[in-house]
Amino acid sequence: MATTQLPLADDLYLAAHDAGRGRCLLTPATLGLGLAAGLLGELVFWRRLELYDDQVTVLDERPTPEPATAAVLQQLLLESHHRRIRDWIAFLATGVATELVERRLARAGLVRRVEKRGLLGTKVRFVPTDPATAAWPGTRIRIAATRGELLDGPDLVLAGLVLATGLDQHVLVTLEARERDHLFDQLRRRMPATLQHLVGHAEAAVGDAVMARRA
Repeated sequence: MATTQLPLADDLYLAAHDAGRGRCLLTPATLGLGLAAGLLGELVFWRRLELYDDQVTVLDERPTPEPATAAVLQQLLLESHHRRIRDWIAFLATGVATELVERRLARAGLVRRVEKRGLLGTKVRFVPTDPATAAWPGTRIRIAATRGELLDGPDLVLAGLVLATGLDQHVLVTLEARERDHLFDQLRRRMPATLQHLVGHAEAAVGDAVMARRA
């Protein structure tokens, strides 16, 4: 069984894909919103950002050592007059976050590019190269909840984003009521406030996107 803990947004991307067939379990819009929040969360863990209420504050302008979060931080600095968390989630969800995460996973050899030709042109998607690695993020959260174990910071946010995007209907569906209660209690009590704000805004953005599709 794979045991590597990847960057937060990468773990969410893999959790959002069927480990056997490589099919995405979320709509592109919902996946983009989750990955956008995931990249912002990574910058919090890099101690580059503070998120409070509905505002983004840059704490450290130095680039991170890896390209995806460095690119997001650079954009935040270029557009520093935009401060609302929801605005940044919405912007990154336009395709920016998905492209950055897919590129990072491809560099690591964890996804491969697949092209499918059709009447309307060629569709490109990225699918996980190893089912065990793709399944591990969701499995890791599920095992911890089943055993009553405590999640670390990134996995707390991963669990929060799994719930915010509705991905729990796929990866946490086997949890019993007491196990879900244990997980929810951790999210309430142990997730830092700055990251609770992030997950809350991501959940609201997903809700708005769902309502817009139904309208």
